Amino acid sequence: MLEKLLLIIVEAALELVPPECRKHPSVVKDAKRRGKTPGEVLLDRSYHHAAMKELRNSHKRGRPDITHFSLLEALGSPLNRKGMLETYVATIDNYVIYVKPYVRLPKNYDRFKGLVEQLYRKQVITAEDGRELLSIQRKPLRQLLKELSPSTVLLMSEAGEAVNPRELANLIKESSRPAVLVGGFPHGGFAEETINLAESVVKIFDEPLEAWVAVSRILCAVEEAVL
Repeated sequence: MLEKLLLIIVEAALELVPPECRKHPSVVKDAKRRGKTPGEVLLDRSYHHAAMKELRNSHKRGRPDITHFSLLEALGSPLNRKGMLETYVATIDNYVIYVKPYVRLPKNYDRFKGLVEQLYRKQVITAEDGRELLSIQRKPLRQLLKELSPSTVLLMSEAGEAVNPRELANLIKESSRPAVLVGGFPHGGFAEETINLAESVVKIFDEPLEAWVAVSRILCAVEEAVL
């Protein structure tokens, strides 16, 4: 029976501006406007589109909003409030963000970006009472999964086997600590390494779903099955 659902936003398009982009005028201008150095700001296609043209896998990068929306969905869910959800972010550049279930993330996108930039700088964000809210470590997804030791690993992908949300929820509730991996990037497919980490690859709709929609549908189905 389900004890904890491990939700991991994988290959998340959440990273600081990489060194090869930091001298581009669009990055310099954005950093100056925000009173930061180019290496202290998150890569964001809304501001850095021109700087990203030569980046490897540029189509999958520069979308912190995807992680923002997905985390808001997860942390506000009844499953999380009942203590049955653990949430993590595994970024496209091999960092892992540990998200405490009681953290209250800012709903404003710019404030969220500022918080994550602060997290990269400090490595940990704490509350006034000293409780840890967020922490970040340099770590690949493979190592995170080894650390979490899930009972099974399910990857949500448009290339996966079709199941309806209720079937997926029934599969999840029969496992004690299942990990569900949801892509946190806008376009393209998963890296082969990510696919190889999954025991099952499934989809709950016959068209691609935005990450936060997938998170919402999965959690809702699981809640109906177990709460």
